[in-house]
Amino acid sequence: MTAGSVLVLSLIPLLFYGRFYFQDDTENGAYGVWYHLGESLLQGNVPILNPSVWSSGNYIAEGQWGTWNPLVMLFGVLAYISPNTVVLTTALKVAMLVAAGMGTFVLARSYSLSPEWAFIAGIAVPLNGFTMYFDAPSWVTGALVWAIFPFFWAELRQLLAGKRNPFWAFITGYLIVTVGYVAGTVAVGFILLAVGIEALIRKAWGPAVRIAVTGVSMGLVAVVVFLPGVLTAAVTTRGTTGIWNDDYMSVDFNSLLIAPIATAYPQLLSWWWSGTAATSPAAYIAWFLPAIAFVSWSRFKQLVPELRDLFLFLTASVAFVLLPTTIGPLRYPARFMPYVATGAVLLVIVALARSRRSHIGRPSLYFAIALVMLGLYLAWAQVPARFSSIFVAAAVVIAALIALWWLLNHPEVQSHRWNKAGMSAMSLIAIGALLATTATTLLQHRTSPKSSLSIANQPADVSTYKGVLSGVKNDVLVVGDALDYPQEKETWEQTLMANAWYLSDASVLNRYQLVGFSKFNDLLCLRYLGGTCPELAERLFDVRAETGLMLVDELQIDNVQILKESFDKPQVGMASNNYVSRDEEVDIPAVPSGWHVANETEETLLWSRDVRLGPAGGVTWSQPGTRLTEVSRSDTQLVLKVDEVPAGGGRVALSRLPWPGYSVEGAELSERPVGGYLLGLEIPANAEGNLVTLSFEPPGWRIAIPVWAVAVTGMLAWSLLAVRRKRRDPEIQPAESQVQGVM
Repeated sequence: MTAGSVLVLSLIPLLFYGRFYFQDDTENGAYGVWYHLGESLLQGNVPILNPSVWSSGNYIAEGQWGTWNPLVMLFGVLAYISPNTVVLTTALKVAMLVAAGMGTFVLARSYSLSPEWAFIAGIAVPLNGFTMYFDAPSWVTGALVWAIFPFFWAELRQLLAGKRNPFWAFITGYLIVTVGYVAGTVAVGFILLAVGIEALIRKAWGPAVRIAVTGVSMGLVAVVVFLPGVLTAAVTTRGTTGIWNDDYMSVDFNSLLIAPIATAYPQLLSWWWSGTAATSPAAYIAWFLPAIAFVSWSRFKQLVPELRDLFLFLTASVAFVLLPTTIGPLRYPARFMPYVATGAVLLVIVALARSRRSHIGRPSLYFAIALVMLGLYLAWAQVPARFSSIFVAAAVVIAALIALWWLLNHPEVQSHRWNKAGMSAMSLIAIGALLATTATTLLQHRTSPKSSLSIANQPADVSTYKGVLSGVKNDVLVVGDALDYPQEKETWEQTLMANAWYLSDASVLNRYQLVGFSKFNDLLCLRYLGGTCPELAERLFDVRAETGLMLVDELQIDNVQILKESFDKPQVGMASNNYVSRDEEVDIPAVPSGWHVANETEETLLWSRDVRLGPAGGVTWSQPGTRLTEVSRSDTQLVLKVDEVPAGGGRVALSRLPWPGYSVEGAELSERPVGGYLLGLEIPANAEGNLVTLSFEPPGWRIAIPVWAVAVTGMLAWSLLAVRRKRRDPEIQPAESQVQGVM
């Protein structure tokens, strides 16, 4: 019932915008990641490093490539074989929302709730505003880890109740941590701490040990996922260690007070929209939150010892969303709102089910309505122009609360003459909650049909991607920014953006980057979605001081696509794009010597070399008197033979970024990058005739992989021993409390 209801509710956004689940970072980032991962897996390898993608090519440091996650790998294979990006993405996103609803139902039942109350929690949690307007349409890694999280929490409660087999707690926790989304890992840590403290308070030493061991295993798994990124951060755009608050993507208390109003826009600063208010109901949690007024606080106080883990987790979650907006590489504390919603819904539902007043008087109803009116006022004050939609949403909530109040006060409703089906009050409450949730969801998406984030309208048909730069050999650099063009099919038939290039057969440098290489990005004025400033067209053919080569030769780029529109538009320089502000147009340079026009359309121009140099990854420059021959090459290894070297030793530069993790045999790594950004090798004077082997291994892996193996094998062994012990002694049963069918 829960799964089916969430399925139907999650399809409502598609009535108003058919590409609702394929927006922003999903179309620009995640789908390309899945596609390339699936392609690599079917070719028998896991992507680790790609020299031709340069600043975006350190996949392990990027952290969210699902390198250790079988579920993400499955997504990758499905994406690679799917002919339609939008259909597959929609199916996967809806499945995540359904999983979140089912997990919440299971978790709610662990608090001794009847199926009806657990159902209400299960349909409410997946529809919280931040999930529906940020994670589900765009930040899919956030949606995925959050969807799995209720199962992990429920399994920890099973361990607390005496269950001896940690297998499912480990598996669900492992699937969360190995996605690489920091907020999910933080949530795992919060709930481990909360349930662990509860075990200690109860003096349940056996469960406490099992929870602690599970927590240690999660920590060991996190090492292999996050350590390479931490050890690489110093050279990246995420290398900051400062703490500051610019209010971007930070939720305040006012926003939490409008959480019952499905159409209310909270105060939320961001660069995706102008003004102080968001353009979607990002802080919405659930319409029934004001029903907390129906609770008897004396009865609730007796219930508190059973809810300590919930209190601790909810407190930590609220504290997280109120954090400063930047803490080192961590940004956007509002990303934790789905976890606040999970905790808040559970708290209100458990309180209503198990500690409400035996007879709920009118003052309690009036107080609940007052809470709605407060939310209505604050929502109107934030965005006065939205009064109509806010008022209608508040009216729906008030009507639903009145109906809930009446049904809770009339448990004998089963015998009423109008109730011809003879349904119990609890069944009617569940049906009413579904109807109210459906009404608020329809109203919400009728007035806010799209995410607040960017929409690029990338193609749905995979064949469209395949046709872009089809047949172009070796590496391509795009000069300009696809964002300067209309975001429509005609644009994407000529060029692409960010990770959409993974679906093309062309090898294009300009990809999406979570952690770009700082010096490289500055040199190429490269943005996180792959756009560059038009001035780069001339800069590419400037002679570099240290090597005497042109920049384009250092990069071993054989093709340059010019986006004409970017040369005709003004440019706004910001810290986030490395651009220089200008108001005038920029002329497209003449075709350089040694190059020719390979293709031209109304919007784009393609230059190609007469004699190819690439692809990137090999020797791009040698000091005079130094000559090496390439023996073999892969993305993570390069073998060279030293043919000639001066008496004092020589130096060479490779068309690779000096990421932490490189090692070399037969030479030494240069302490100073060549040209400020190229990986350099110091060749010994006596190396003539010898082999030089350059290898890349993500930093920390020699520690992290054994640690990962210990965690996985240890937990699996423990699980098998638990199964064996139970078979030997079948009388061993979990000491969990019986689920009560409370109304």
